[in-house]
Amino acid sequence: MIGIDRDHAVPFSGIRAETPPVARSLRGPNSRPAEHDGDANGAGTAIETRTLALVGLALLIAPFALYAGADFFIPLLVSLFLSYALSPVVSRLERFRVPRGLGAAITLALVIAATASGVQLALSGAADVLEELPRAVQKLRYAVYSWQRDGEGPLKQVRKTADELQKLAGATSSAATGVAAPASPPAPPATEFKALFGAGTAGMVMFIGQLASVVFLTYFLLAAGDLFRRRLMQAAGPSVAARRKTLQILQQIHAVSQRYFALVLGLNIVAGAFTAIGLYLLGIDHALFWGIAMAVLHTIPYVGAAVVSGAVGLSAYVQADSAGLALAAAAVPVATALVIGMWLQTALLGRTGRMNAAVVFVALLFWGTVWGGWGLLLAFPIMAAIKIVCGEVERLKPLAVFMSD
Repeated sequence: MIGIDRDHAVPFSGIRAETPPVARSLRGPNSRPAEHDGDANGAGTAIETRTLALVGLALLIAPFALYAGADFFIPLLVSLFLSYALSPVVSRLERFRVPRGLGAAITLALVIAATASGVQLALSGAADVLEELPRAVQKLRYAVYSWQRDGEGPLKQVRKTADELQKLAGATSSAATGVAAPASPPAPPATEFKALFGAGTAGMVMFIGQLASVVFLTYFLLAAGDLFRRRLMQAAGPSVAARRKTLQILQQIHAVSQRYFALVLGLNIVAGAFTAIGLYLLGIDHALFWGIAMAVLHTIPYVGAAVVSGAVGLSAYVQADSAGLALAAAAVPVATALVIGMWLQTALLGRTGRMNAAVVFVALLFWGTVWGGWGLLLAFPIMAAIKIVCGEVERLKPLAVFMSD
């Protein structure tokens, strides 16, 4: 029997099992125990789940925040992209030794003067069109009434059937109760003129205030020059690589914004010219006015062309008293919008920002829903800036690849 030296015995709780050499070689010299690997995987999964939840929550809240802050974000973004578009003019004036502040003022004055001239030219033609509007509406209403009264189509038969059923229902209810059918409640009173005038005045004051904010903010951005660009590069940190990447992002956004606004301006002029020429060939009055209206309203995709098409069709019907000519005249702005707006503009915009047409269309739909007409105008430069930033950030490059053409 083997004796045990109790004074030198080692308790079992202090014994530590050694890992066999073969197992250590299979696991590798830098491997950690299995329980630590499980803890690390669990922590990583928890962090990824939390990150996805935060991103999803931000995506849900962002549209409501953008909609609520439209009065702030719209003038800010319009001024920012407008300063990008006008900065080459100010830089060229600066080469001729014109101070940058004075060059910015001259550039904005020229833009405001050109806009005012276009508005005045459009209003001069609009006065003649508005004089014809009451007669056009009256003539259209008379034509619809005559068609309903003299027509022998299905609509008249359906209306007769509905009238007879209504009379029968009224007679049945009166016989059952022995009381005459109660008269229909009076129509609600029309909205007072003062309320409409107050709402219109408030909207006009708000629009003028936003326009003044855009003008002043654009001037300050143009006069500042590269000041904000240098500040952003300093904020990027002391790293030369980070500053170089920030400068590259800003230069790309600058170039895309310039190309975008030049492209939109050119395509709107082409759309207005095609509309004016087409209506002139059809013999429609005020063809020049309708061309200017198309050039201005074509900035708002789909909706602008629809408004011009309806107004042109009504004016042509009043002028010639012919439904065929009215339909042909209304088809001119629609065809122009389809060819230039939906096909050519979408393709060229996608090539300008190297984005596929589906992303451009979805961007127009989203920003138009959030910000209306201003959103349709700003949708492409916003998405182009987002794509540029995603392309320069390593973790966001898959999103940039998804948006690319």
